[in-house]
Amino acid sequence: MYIIHEQRQKSNPIITSIYIITFIVLLLVIINPSFLKLPDLPKVSRIVLIVVLLVDIVFFRSLYELKFRVTSEGLEFGYGLFKNKVVKENIGSVLIDSSKGNFFGYGIRFGKDKTIGFIARSGSGLRIIFKDQRRFFVTMNNPEEALNIIKQNNYV
Repeated sequence: MYIIHEQRQKSNPIITSIYIITFIVLLLVIINPSFLKLPDLPKVSRIVLIVVLLVDIVFFRSLYELKFRVTSEGLEFGYGLFKNKVVKENIGSVLIDSSKGNFFGYGIRFGKDKTIGFIARSGSGLRIIFKDQRRFFVTMNNPEEALNIIKQNNYV
């Protein structure tokens, strides 16, 4: 398998800021709760907060960047641990669409028409419909370029 085309889109800065603030607050609660005018925590509470902090780091890393690839075998798209691969024989159609009004929020979302959306930022992207009628939407910076490459390689 080789990569024909790749686009990356970083998550919305507001979402990134929320994760960073959450990380800092949890770290302060673990290391020095008196700084936030909280009482000292029991050891069990600190261990639980460390686990929560590690989960927060994994989610931040996974949802930080949305990747879309056209490969020799088909399409790959998703966030970190949450990726989808589509063999080119299973692609029914691909078209340019907008996330505005269809999806609310960022991350992995379900649209009004039960489309699964990978939304890093609001705006345009590709709607991918499988031959079995499953539907996905992926936001990206340049959906026209990606669609042209998909058509040039006879995936639709």
